[in-house]
Amino acid sequence: MTEERTLTVRVRTVPEAVVVAAAGDLDIGTAPVLRARARAVLDDRPGALIVDLDEIGFCGSAGLQVLAELVAATGDGGVPLAVVADRHPVLRVVRLSRLDGAFALHATVDDACDWIRRQPKR
Repeated sequence: MTEERTLTVRVRTVPEAVVVAAAGDLDIGTAPVLRARARAVLDDRPGALIVDLDEIGFCGSAGLQVLAELVAATGDGGVPLAVVADRHPVLRVVRLSRLDGAFALHATVDDACDWIRRQPKR
């Protein structure tokens, strides 16, 4: 029997940005959930987007694909993108894929908010 992986995605607003926080496993079966929620947030044209992956237990290539898509979408719209990841399952694959050079990587949502506050206003 195969183990079913699950992903919970919550969206909240902080003064600096909209935070899309995911918890669980980010793989080919669950990545569409994160993609849909993050894209819906971007459709509302937020001032900035924080993707909080600190509660992700596994991140596969489909999760990296979602991050790459968000880099493109936020860059096209001039929306600052910060990713929160301070645990091995996400940090390892983000660094191996060299995606950490494509977005601001932070240890906490507070750190990401501080970074956003320092960004030039558009």
